[in-house]
Amino acid sequence: MEQMVENTAMDELDALIDDFVSINYNTEVARKNVKYYLVWLKRFLQATGKDFRYLTQQDIIRFRRWIGQQKGRNNKPLSAKTIRQLLSFIKSFYDFLESLGYNNPFKELPTVMRKKLVPRVKSDKVPREFNDDELKAIFEYLKKANRDVLLACLISYATGARLNEVLNLKAEDVIVRGDKVLIIIRAGKGLRERISIVGVPVKDGNGEVLSDTLAMLNKLAKEMLLERVKKVKKGYLFGDEVKRNRVRKNIQQTLYRLSRRLGIEVHFHNFRSNWGAKALAAGVPLEYVSHQLGHKYTSTTEKYYAQVKDEYVIEFIHSLI
Repeated sequence: MEQMVENTAMDELDALIDDFVSINYNTEVARKNVKYYLVWLKRFLQATGKDFRYLTQQDIIRFRRWIGQQKGRNNKPLSAKTIRQLLSFIKSFYDFLESLGYNNPFKELPTVMRKKLVPRVKSDKVPREFNDDELKAIFEYLKKANRDVLLACLISYATGARLNEVLNLKAEDVIVRGDKVLIIIRAGKGLRERISIVGVPVKDGNGEVLSDTLAMLNKLAKEMLLERVKKVKKGYLFGDEVKRNRVRKNIQQTLYRLSRRLGIEVHFHNFRSNWGAKALAAGVPLEYVSHQLGHKYTSTTEKYYAQVKDEYVIEFIHSLI
């Protein structure tokens, strides 16, 4: 009898996974990739005899310990990056289940605990800075995509805001002062609130425009943002929680397809990195860049952008030799 109940639960889980990937992912490659990650959830359930419908917060903690002991196809422990992606997909799956009336063990998991469950991924990569041709190609592609995706990418490009910060913006958070457009970021990392200006620095210390492309995209970002504020009037710019989750997935899928089509690796966080790099190139003081990006300490900004900064110093001195 118990075996029949277990098989029924697994059949139900398989059907729900099929529904989840078919609704949220457009390509067969993406669906297969997500299913691969969700196989680890099924293995955990089989190994522990748990039912996916009744997982608790404690089970998620046990899953994290269990997955850290597993080995992948190469017979090596799963990498920190793989575990991060795996946890992200499983959480998204349970968010989907919650919309159907199922229990979501992630929902009441304290933020501090959730952060501890996700392994840190060390990266020594130089922050991404796009040149004018790349920016033109990227946003020409995005103009043909979903309008929410275009707006979200433009806001991050023009402010350096994180994805979560962009999706949680409300109409009330957008302020117009003369020719300046500002946004109040209330859901920043570490719950730090800040005000950021909309626009990538495009002028040097003498007031000379460094890039017409940057200026054009700044104008487009402001226009589309204010147009959305006028339309929404009050509340979230990207809709309720269900819609915001859908926009998040659309962004990931669109940038994945864009990267393959254009041969440029583009992730949402690159727009944030690009803002910081462009600001330093225009001579914006480090502490101002730090404030705009929401870094708690300027040392974080300095460490992250040190290699970019070095390049500009070298080029500046070289121009005088």
